Amino acid sequence: MSLKEHATRVAVLRVLRDAVDAEYQTERHEVLEELRAARAELNLKSALVTLPDDTPVATLTLVDPEPTVVVADEEAFTAWVADNHPDEVETLVRVRPGWQRQFLARLACLDPVADPHTGETIPGLGVLSAAEPRSFSLRPLPGGRERIARAWHTGTLDLRRLLPLVGGEDP
Repeated sequence: MSLKEHATRVAVLRVLRDAVDAEYQTERHEVLEELRAARAELNLKSALVTLPDDTPVATLTLVDPEPTVVVADEEAFTAWVADNHPDEVETLVRVRPGWQRQFLARLACLDPVADPHTGETIPGLGVLSAAEPRSFSLRPLPGGRERIARAWHTGTLDLRRLLPLVGGEDP
């Protein structure tokens, strides 16, 4: 292949890559919104992805953030730790960050937050509700990538319809 042919190929591939990247981001956003709606309406978390001939190629699954315990009132929590775990309070009267992270990670995400050993409600702590899913995972099924490539090569997938290039004219 000559330099001219390589250069043309690079230019074309760059335009295609940019178009695919833009479409991919748009489609990811649309799929996430549709998965959220399906979760709200049908309590659906996952969906099977198929080719136009119904050949399964992947699964989509909402990624749910976990609720976490957070310090809602630093002063109240620090006072509680000073009374119950005085070695974990620094002289500047704050909970040691490393210990706080470990301690919070061991607590159940139930409001009110309680000490797992005594059952006592821990002042200054609250539970932050899990946010709406911000992402989803796409996991190709075994052989899914190959099936997609084969469908592309055989024409089962019409890439012109699937990925119309902006600024291009339909044939």
